[in-house]
Amino acid sequence: MRKSTGKYPKDWKEIAKRIKEKAGWKCERCGHPDDKGSGHVLTVHHLDWNRSNCADWNLAALCQRCHLHVQGKVVMSQIWMLSHSVWMQPHVDGYIKSMTEKLSYPPWAAI
Repeated sequence: MRKSTGKYPKDWKEIAKRIKEKAGWKCERCGHPDDKGSGHVLTVHHLDWNRSNCADWNLAALCQRCHLHVQGKVVMSQIWMLSHSVWMQPHVDGYIKSMTEKLSYPPWAAI
C-alpha cells in the first residue's frame, strides 16, 4: 500500500476551496454535486500522493466515493496503453508537461 508524502501547505483550505470552485462544486469523475446527505462529500485528492504538490494538474475534486475508488488505482508515473477518461485527461496532460519541463525531454524518449 502506498503512503502519502509531504505536508499540506498552510493555505490548504483555500487551495482546496479553489479546486472545488473550479469544478463547479461537482465531482470531476461522476459529476455528482457536493451533498453530505447522500455521501457525496466533495474532497480534493492529490493524484501523486504528495500533499505538498498543489499544482492544478495534481489536484482533483472528487466525491468521497470516487476519491476512494481512484486513490487505490491511479499511479501518475505509470505508462498508459489506453486513453484516459475525459475527467482524468487534463490531469495526465499536466503531469506529462511538468515531467517534460523537469527532464527537458519527453519521458518516453528514453524508452
